[in-house]
Amino acid sequence: MKHLYFRLNNIVIGLIFLCLVQVTHAQKIKVKKSKGKTALVETSTPLEEGQTYDLQTSLISADVDYLQPGFKSRKNSFTFGFNFSALKGDAAQENSFSAQGRYGWNFSYVELGLVSEIGYSDLGAGATTNFLGGGYFDYNLLSNRDSRNFIYGPFALLAIGSRQFSAGGSAGLLTVNGGGFFSYFLNNNSLAARIEAYFEHRQINASVGQGSLSGFGSRALLVFYF
Repeated sequence: MKHLYFRLNNIVIGLIFLCLVQVTHAQKIKVKKSKGKTALVETSTPLEEGQTYDLQTSLISADVDYLQPGFKSRKNSFTFGFNFSALKGDAAQENSFSAQGRYGWNFSYVELGLVSEIGYSDLGAGATTNFLGGGYFDYNLLSNRDSRNFIYGPFALLAIGSRQFSAGGSAGLLTVNGGGFFSYFLNNNSLAARIEAYFEHRQINASVGQGSLSGFGSRALLVFYF
């Protein structure tokens, strides 16, 4: 009797073990291909099209490794473009055109980096050449990750440098601008066209005194992410 009980007990334990293995195995899926929130998966049991299934055994993390195959990295960026601004002060007015380059780091919702700029300003009574260096800060209202097609948000830029007058002499420059941007990613999702509109305040420090100018500007940029 004891021998029969022992055999039945072993059979019951074995059946429970097999059921647990089958249930655990049925809950496992293998992701074959993924892009954004769309994925092609392989399961050990058939799934019905259109149905919603809850994954109970493993948590899905929003912190995806975008360096894995199938995603293009947007960890760093290099930007080049042009900007135009029209500024006015109490005793002066100037129109400026410049070329700008940036190197940045992307943290999904926040981007920041370094800026260098060389520009030309028409003061009406003469021209100047401006050299600037500084930094920028973007706040993306949409996460900047592959395969996002566009992003937008506010930005700020601060730069300092010098102004060389065509007639000789120089002055110190401090410029601050802030506004909004919109970036649209082209077909390969690594290159984006970006436009900016901003308000700018510029401080000029010369040997004869200080002056300030304020006004509006815009930029057209190409951003390469890698």
